[in-house]
Parts: sequence; C-alpha cells; structure tokens
Amino acid sequence: MFNIKLFYSYRGNVMHIVLVGMMGVGKSSIGRSLSDSLEIPFNDIDQMIEKSESRTITRIFKESGEEYFRDREEKFTLLALQQEIKSIISLGGGAFMNKMIRESVLDQSISIWLKLDIKTIRKRIEKNKKRPLVIQNTQVGIEKMLETRSIYYSMSKIHISCDGKDIKDCTTEIIDKITEVKLNEKN
Repeated sequence: MFNIKLFYSYRGNVMHIVLVGMMGVGKSSIGRSLSDSLEIPFNDIDQMIEKSESRTITRIFKESGEEYFRDREEKFTLLALQQEIKSIISLGGGAFMNKMIRESVLDQSISIWLKLDIKTIRKRIEKNKKRPLVIQNTQVGIEKMLETRSIYYSMSKIHISCDGKDIKDCTTEIIDKITEVKLNEKN
C-alpha cells in the first residue's frame, strides 16, 4: 500500500503540491490542513507578498498597481517552487493566468484545482472586503472572471469539487487523489 506521508518524508524527487482556484474557494484553509496532515511546510503566496511588502494585497493594488503585484506574485511563486524541501503552495486566484507561473507549476508540481459553485464563492467574497479585484467587480464580473480563469485552472492535474464539503473532507479527498496519481505513475 502506498503511504503518502512516508512518500513526502523523502525529500528527493517529490513534487510540491500547488493549490489553484478562485478567491474564496478555501485554498489557504485547505492548504494549512494538508500541511498538517502531510507534515510538510505550507506557503501562501499572498501572505508571503504581504509580509515582504509590510502591507496588504489591497494596499499593494491601490498604491503600486496590479502589474507590480503580479510581478511580485511571479517572483514569490517561482522562489517557492525552487525550494528543495517540498511544500504545499497556495496561489492567489489570478496567479495561474500568468504563463510563467502556470508552466512552472504544471512542470514542477502536482497542481490541484479547488472548485466551488459560484453562489458560495460570491457569498465568501462579499464577506471579505479585502479582495482587491472584487471590490471593483459586480456579480456578473465575478462570474466572467471565473469563466475566464477556469480555462487555465482546468489544466491542473487534479480537480477537486469542494461543494458541500468541509476542510477535512477536501483534505482527505486531495490526499486520496494524490495517492491515486502516484500509484498510477508507478505502474
């Protein structure tokens, strides 16, 4: 039987696990849960940028612009992927649109698209006013954003629907899917 915890305890050819998906799907919460379950580090790219900049993502967008933020996002994502000790990496909602990030993630990690129905995403986004691009987006804008981004998210190796599931259920399903992928690679 394949033991994923044992698998991740060997630091050799193991790949990072990268979570992609729309803002509000739970990438950070599920990422922390996966990190605890697999006992490997967790890197939230947005939090890394905020710490480095000593300001929130919303302030970065407001004061320096989206292009500046996207440059930082690319830099921090590529740095995280280059780390020898493998980790769980949570990307911001728009990061996977960046060709360099997307190609690096697809080549160097196990990419996982966390999916959630649009109603739940909207509710979560409306609760959190710290979402920079959403502040200026209407309900239709959020749906269009999801439609556009889904084209890229769908390139991920694993797709997980989080509809009606809690963090623990999603974490368990992700571990099961990674185990399945790794077993299939061995055969």
